[in-house]
Amino acid sequence: MTNHREMALDILARLGAQPATSFLEDGVAGVVRAVLDEAGVPHRTDNYGNIIAHRPGSAADDSVPPIAFMAHMDHPGFEAVAVDGDFLVGVAMGGIPQSSFEAGIPLQIILPDGERLSAVTAGPAGDASERKALISLEDASRLSEIPLPSSVVFDLVDYQLEDGYIRMRAVDDLAGCGSTLAMLSALSEEAPSGDVYGVFTRAEEVGLVGARLLAEAGTLPEETLVVSLESSRTLPGAEIGSGPVIRVGDAGFTFNADAESALNRARETLQARPDGFKVQRQLMSGGTCEASAFSVYGYRTTGIAFPLGNYHNGAPDGGIEAEYIHEEDYLGGVELMLEAVRRMPEREDTFFRRRLREIPEEFRERMRLDKS
Repeated sequence: MTNHREMALDILARLGAQPATSFLEDGVAGVVRAVLDEAGVPHRTDNYGNIIAHRPGSAADDSVPPIAFMAHMDHPGFEAVAVDGDFLVGVAMGGIPQSSFEAGIPLQIILPDGERLSAVTAGPAGDASERKALISLEDASRLSEIPLPSSVVFDLVDYQLEDGYIRMRAVDDLAGCGSTLAMLSALSEEAPSGDVYGVFTRAEEVGLVGARLLAEAGTLPEETLVVSLESSRTLPGAEIGSGPVIRVGDAGFTFNADAESALNRARETLQARPDGFKVQRQLMSGGTCEASAFSVYGYRTTGIAFPLGNYHNGAPDGGIEAEYIHEEDYLGGVELMLEAVRRMPEREDTFFRRRLREIPEEFRERMRLDKS
């Protein structure tokens, strides 16, 4: 697993170097395609810019359903939409902290070629309900060079691994993208029994838009088990450093036991190792994830979450800080995904299911009313 660990961390660092907001995910999408090409994973882009990677399965029949791992490429920030005198006007894209609208928040404006221009917020613009801020460039002479719309992100670290913690401007949801890419790359060394998809979506932070379009179009086969990958705020029972979380639902939906069975079978296998395996299971009710979009369209869904600190860059003191997760939670997520793929043919053979099916004969006899 050593090489896989290094690869998974390297992929995440590459993704972190590409700031993105909703609808403006080209930099992240470019890295996703590059990693897929390097790993020899076939992929395509749909009419809405979502990327669908596909490793065909080896099973001769349809007894092993497809499994899809899904993550989004965008992160909350501002979108520069207008010029107001010497300022840009930025509208919030997604759930950024309220302090984002105050003056003096360091920002970076992302140009089409990837260059970053330093800027700061200059206070709110218009009515508070419009969720807009004025943005002041460090070099005002370059104002005319900025195309509209453009991504405006918080000036925070792209990627830093220190003392077991990964800190990034956008752990959410680059950790989901990175773990999915690492899993697909690792599968180049083996043939999965059933089809495996990696799906990388756009505009999640403004309403699960990419996922909703994919689900509506039926892009994935209807029998696919859909696993949403997210970095989600910590909750009791979903703590940083205690392993990836098998997500049984979100703020709006309870997910599907058949889909979760693949993760549960993987969990049992990994926990049986001599050194064990850290994993959690929890209802992550702090937000809504892409599994819900697919649930609405009849897919069997489940999820994996990485417990996240400074959710959406909101620090406990109200400031703007980098998000963070534990290194081992992230790498454990990659292991859980790989093992789920490997255990797909036996996904329903979990200890809990066996225990419920096996009724001791002595109990059966004691319960029987007709003993003749």
